Amino acid sequence: MPRAMPRGLSLEQATRRLAVLLVLPTWVLLILVFALPLAGAIWLSFRNETLGSFVTPRFIGWENYRGAFADPRFWESIRTTLFFMVAGLAIQLPLGIGLALLLHRNLRGTAFFRSALIVPMLLTPVAVGLMWRFMLDADFGIINWALRHVIDSPPNWLGARIPARFAVVMVDSWISIPFVMLMVLAGLSSLPRGPAEAAAIDGAGPLAIFVFITLPSLVPVILVIVMIRVVDVVKLFDILFIVTQRGGPGTATQTLGLLTYNTGFIFFQTSRAAALGVLLTLMVIPIYFIWRRVGRAP
Repeated sequence: MPRAMPRGLSLEQATRRLAVLLVLPTWVLLILVFALPLAGAIWLSFRNETLGSFVTPRFIGWENYRGAFADPRFWESIRTTLFFMVAGLAIQLPLGIGLALLLHRNLRGTAFFRSALIVPMLLTPVAVGLMWRFMLDADFGIINWALRHVIDSPPNWLGARIPARFAVVMVDSWISIPFVMLMVLAGLSSLPRGPAEAAAIDGAGPLAIFVFITLPSLVPVILVIVMIRVVDVVKLFDILFIVTQRGGPGTATQTLGLLTYNTGFIFFQTSRAAALGVLLTLMVIPIYFIWRRVGRAP
């Protein structure tokens, strides 16, 4: 027998109460793992606490935020993050879309290549970072060994500023291109075949069909990919930590996330690191609203 509704409640009210009870554990989890740590970071960012210091902790207001905005390393880390974001998307989107189009044609060996191409996405970032660090070694790495057969002096990938930045983009793209490929491939599989077939009957070539029919239909999927990749780059840490040894050489590859880590765990300036973490969170939040606004555009 179905359980009777509580007295005095309508069906709509009982359904709403049940929905609240079902969602309540999720809200409790979000409060414990997100809201409370964020509130603690905000509270800490307004103080002058430093590990190992004998200075009495006290409330200093916006001083940590003013210090962050006045620090050249803060703006350099933002420029570095933007570089990784733009360069990564410029490589990952075309290659991911191209691979998805090839796999969507179901040529011979498609199943094998589809399985092989997603292997980088399945590996742990630490393992990938160690593997690429050995491969990018200027003296013993296999990449420079191969380049010596073509050019006289291969770049010092992890010892010079510009090569180190492109090395990070290369490693990040190697991991992320399979994700872009799978997302676009899923989008292609859900598209109706009627418009493309009608355009082919009218004499449109493959390039015209892709530019005027397939690509506009994939815009919502591409927006999701861009949003996810932008957030991933903003919080990129593990690959940078392993490959470049905390943003080296110097601060050439130090993103805002790495600057926050170095400030808090290397220099023990916990309050200033908390302020940087809050700023990092504020940078990520608007991305969602921008995506929603663009996604609703006609």
